[in-house]
Amino acid sequence: MIQPEKHPHIPARHILDGIALGGSDGTIEALALISALNGAGIAFGTIALAGVSFSIAGAISIFFSYYLSRRSEIQSLKTDVSRESMEIEEEPEEETAEMKDLLKKDGYDEKEVDIIMQRLQKDKGLWLREMLRRELRVNIEDLESDPWTRPISAGIAFLLLALLAVSPYALSIPRTTALLVSICLSLVALFALGSRLFVRRNFKPLGGVESALVGAGAAGLLYLLGMLIARV
Repeated sequence: MIQPEKHPHIPARHILDGIALGGSDGTIEALALISALNGAGIAFGTIALAGVSFSIAGAISIFFSYYLSRRSEIQSLKTDVSRESMEIEEEPEEETAEMKDLLKKDGYDEKEVDIIMQRLQKDKGLWLREMLRRELRVNIEDLESDPWTRPISAGIAFLLLALLAVSPYALSIPRTTALLVSICLSLVALFALGSRLFVRRNFKPLGGVESALVGAGAAGLLYLLGMLIARV
């Protein structure tokens, strides 16, 4: 089988993706739960217990969900690599024609296509890499990445951010104050996660605002739902 070129893999992107996705889910879901329980008039201590239990259960759930999804994705990618490798070895004329069409669609003229194909035909590993990227829109680095990185970072982020939303209920403060503090902490966290505030070159304020609005909307909707359920 053709072996694609090896390139250094930087797992930081997967860690940050896990933190952003897991943290946002944990924040929104915990805030929604707390808001619903407050709207229903549930006891202060019960809200705290429910919040902590939800945080732990949710973190475990998101870890396994991400892990199983990632494992399935890697297995599918391995199948794609194996198939494309076999086709380049056994059907080079067809793969050459297909690669030329892909290059032309990307804007290369006939002369440029011929030069690129001469280079690719000398290095089948590079050819395989380019075929996967241009035809299937996948990168070989994804095959080399650790399947545990994103699930672990997502699970930890979910747990910590959900507990952040619940944290005011560990204090001896009025119910309304606890809910308002929880909302404020959660919206700040959602803005930071949605805007990628922790990665300056990817900072997107609008994404942070949208994420915070989703959290605020979920909290308001679930609070009203809790009130309605309490009156039934």
